[in-house]
Amino acid sequence: MRVVIIPGMGCTPVQSSVWYSWFAKQMESRPAVTECVIRNFPDPYVCKESVWVPFLTNEIGLDQDTIVVGHSTGAACAMRLLESDDIAFLRGVVLVAAAHTDLGEESERKSEYFNRPWNWEKMKQGAQKIVCFHGTDDPLIPVSEARHIAQKMECDAFEYKEMDGMSHFFHPWQDILDVLDNIIETSQT
Repeated sequence: MRVVIIPGMGCTPVQSSVWYSWFAKQMESRPAVTECVIRNFPDPYVCKESVWVPFLTNEIGLDQDTIVVGHSTGAACAMRLLESDDIAFLRGVVLVAAAHTDLGEESERKSEYFNRPWNWEKMKQGAQKIVCFHGTDDPLIPVSEARHIAQKMECDAFEYKEMDGMSHFFHPWQDILDVLDNIIETSQT
């Protein structure tokens, strides 16, 4: 099983940004994880969907044994992967500090993820398990964004974890490891 990290806007180099290296090291210690992909993405400051999705599909590769972890703008990218007919059914998707609107930000508008409606029903069918983390104290993406996503994504495969006192997830936290362990364990039974 592979785990792929989709970073947030401006998180470059990825290896030294926020919690990504810690998380990759933790994932690589799991016997069931054959690889945790932690790579620099092209266009790291605009994060265009038209650049990132082809990079993920053509360079990194995604299949039914892939768990995608998207942070911030990377979560928006993961949401578009979930609704795509061109992407294989994924083992799991973890959204960290996700938004469903461009928040009125020109930089987010340029990323292309928010230029059309979300296909919530299709997204629900894009992975075996989908988990969304959001901090109540996120200064960049209001918690109302994630609550809207949680309402629209309500289904057996979806779980929403709102975390008191968490910001924009700039630091490691145990719950993400617990969620990944659960996805891995569930896929092995």
